[in-house]
Amino acid sequence: MKKSIFIIVIVLSMAANAQDSLNTGNTYTSNNNVNAENPTLNKTFIWSVGLEPSIPVGHFHDLAGFGFGGSVQGEIKASRNVGLTINAGYIAYSGKTVDTISYPNFKYWPVMGGLKVYLGKAYLHGQAGAGFGEQSLGTSFWYGAGIGVNFTKRIDAEFKYAGWKQNEVTSSNESGNGGIYGGGTGGTPVYGGHYSTLGLRLAVNF
Repeated sequence: MKKSIFIIVIVLSMAANAQDSLNTGNTYTSNNNVNAENPTLNKTFIWSVGLEPSIPVGHFHDLAGFGFGGSVQGEIKASRNVGLTINAGYIAYSGKTVDTISYPNFKYWPVMGGLKVYLGKAYLHGQAGAGFGEQSLGTSFWYGAGIGVNFTKRIDAEFKYAGWKQNEVTSSNESGNGGIYGGGTGGTPVYGGHYSTLGLRLAVNF
């Protein structure tokens, strides 16, 4: 999966460079159409690198603590106020100790497509895709929504919600001991269910 993320970064970088070379005079529109309030609206392709701190909420908060990761995102402008995005990243949540069960970190590689609608400097962003979990976490459907602000042409911040249906693993899985998540007997649920998080994406646009 790390190799896949590296390939995505290379592809997005090449696409950005190609877009710049093909549209040297059109990266921004003519002076009559330039959006002075948010110059990002005038670009035809944007890619960004972001840091993503996050906290679990609801049921997931009982199992895990603070999460931290990063992502690479590419955006193609379908129109001046609408963008199509693809985001690939990595995030790890620190596991808690619950009763006799000590949970290691919950580590995921989410890959999601999305739709971004600009409202001046602010924007709304909806996403959906797959989250590839390490070890016993498996693959799950992820979705999310956020509201963000372009503070400058380069600096971007998005407050976001993400949720997914984590596959349930019981203590009877993986040789009867719950695998890496341990604990319990007789098929007692060890983890699983709907997980929710709230976080930020602090990004630099290129």
